[in-house]
Amino acid sequence: MKTISTYLSFFVFLLVFQITISAEEGDAVYKKIIHEYTLNPDGSSEYREYKEIKLLSYISFNRMYGETFIIFDPAYQELEINEAYTIMADGQRVEVPDNAFNEVLPRAASHAPAYNRLREMVVTHTGLELGATIYLDYTLKTQAGFMPAFMGEEFIKDIVPIDEKQLIIRIPADKELQYKVLNIRTAPEVSLEKGMNIYTFTFRGLSAYTREWGTDHELLPRLFFSAAKDLERVYFPFVSQPAFTYPANPEMEMAVKKITEEKKDDLQVALALQKLVSSDIATWNISPKYTGFKCRTPVEVWNSNGGTAMEKTVLLATLLQKARLSGVPVAVIPEKYYERKVGSLHMIQDFAVQAKVGMGERLYLSATHSQDQNMSFSLAGNKLLVLDGAIESLRTFEPAPVPAEIIYHGDFSIDTDGKITGNLYVKLSGTLNPYFKLSLDSTYAKRFAAGAKDVRLIKLSPDESISNLEIDKENAFEQYGDYFFLNILSSQSGISSWGFTYIETGRKDPIKLPELIREQYHYMITLPDGYELISPAVDITVDNAIGKLIISLRKEGNTVYSTREIELKRDLIQFNEFAAFNELWQTWMNPHLKEIILKNNE
Repeated sequence: MKTISTYLSFFVFLLVFQITISAEEGDAVYKKIIHEYTLNPDGSSEYREYKEIKLLSYISFNRMYGETFIIFDPAYQELEINEAYTIMADGQRVEVPDNAFNEVLPRAASHAPAYNRLREMVVTHTGLELGATIYLDYTLKTQAGFMPAFMGEEFIKDIVPIDEKQLIIRIPADKELQYKVLNIRTAPEVSLEKGMNIYTFTFRGLSAYTREWGTDHELLPRLFFSAAKDLERVYFPFVSQPAFTYPANPEMEMAVKKITEEKKDDLQVALALQKLVSSDIATWNISPKYTGFKCRTPVEVWNSNGGTAMEKTVLLATLLQKARLSGVPVAVIPEKYYERKVGSLHMIQDFAVQAKVGMGERLYLSATHSQDQNMSFSLAGNKLLVLDGAIESLRTFEPAPVPAEIIYHGDFSIDTDGKITGNLYVKLSGTLNPYFKLSLDSTYAKRFAAGAKDVRLIKLSPDESISNLEIDKENAFEQYGDYFFLNILSSQSGISSWGFTYIETGRKDPIKLPELIREQYHYMITLPDGYELISPAVDITVDNAIGKLIISLRKEGNTVYSTREIELKRDLIQFNEFAAFNELWQTWMNPHLKEIILKNNE
């Protein structure tokens, strides 16, 4: 009887325990987080992080929170672990042992000799189980001069819920904090204590942010802050580094000379120099915040055959200048983040190089990867901040949005051997126009359709290209007995390439589409005698707030007419618009509407 009573008590405990965990969403929950930033009067600073996180699933401690990683530069920073322990589900306290603190080289710096001094403290938490709570408290002290200014960025939410989060920023009383809070309504509590202005931001009941497809990270709550009076006070110390004088050595100048002698026009020279930097110089994926936003000179990057994205950007700008193409590095800042009154370089999300070719055509190039098109088409919605120590005030550019467009019009014939022949008209606009590739080789257009033989390039400009392709393709069908299956020709760069298939159950967050786009496929297909269209006739039209779609399929005589059109008018889909979006999306992605089924009755 005692045994039965013991089992029953244990079962009740498990049931209550499971109900308690189920009431808290996610794999874990932060019970409390404190991020505390302090600017000392001598210019040094401190960052303190305190966290309590309760583990609610096995994955939370096996994959997510079993270890904490802290990257720092020991040449400028000192790490102190104040407390590290776990309170197990039964209340037992387990201290993190000394051998659970291990300094390693950050993975991003493993092949970057110039940054091998960086360290990553790996804290392996112990006593982990369902219902356990991890406690960690550490302080990172930074010497004056490591950063251009006392500044930072805070992501307010996390991938699991947060019960309470405090951001505390302390600066000397003679300074005023400049800050910008995005996508959440709050204001700091400001107090004065021991000669320090203290700004305290408090958040409670924060839900987890989604990691689902189409999450717009620019809509997530975040905070930018700085003790600098404005962006200029940070910008000019940043661009006063020797790197932004664009020095070059004889080897670099020889490489530029060789390319300029081999290539016939400015665009080819620019793309050759981009390929040299993006492909032949290693990219070290080290965030500027870990290097104090310091940038080695182009000569150092060249000699080490590797650099960060920022350093490679300055190198490419230098080589373009030597080729007389007016190369200048630019920082890419989302318009939502940009605030001239807040001097935080953390607003920078990427880098590019601006160059001028031909009659002054402005190009934007990546220094880390090759591209098919001018980056300006994909940078709409961003501020491009020129990084040049020679200018006297901030200079920005705002690329204009250009809708992406794919138009395929074809007139084809099919013979009894399964061969399809005919002509295809292709028009591509915006980001989908491979302007660079076509400029270097017009036969690149053969990639637009399988079976393309001859290509005639009718128009080529940065905005759009128009091509005529002669199609001659064997074995165009999949054959099963007397039935033939033909996939309707479409671009590999269109909506279907986005990888999105459905909206996750329970999703509330908006869906951010990669771009506004219009796709149009019109085909006339002449069939051999005796072939019958088995696919049912289709006549679908959808027109709503998100976009417009037309899909039709019909047969007149020996000719099949196929039309597929879609135009998206909105690239941010709110929760109350999911039904309208699905009406378009699910119809467009329906595989049965992407094929033509024929039967040979002879």
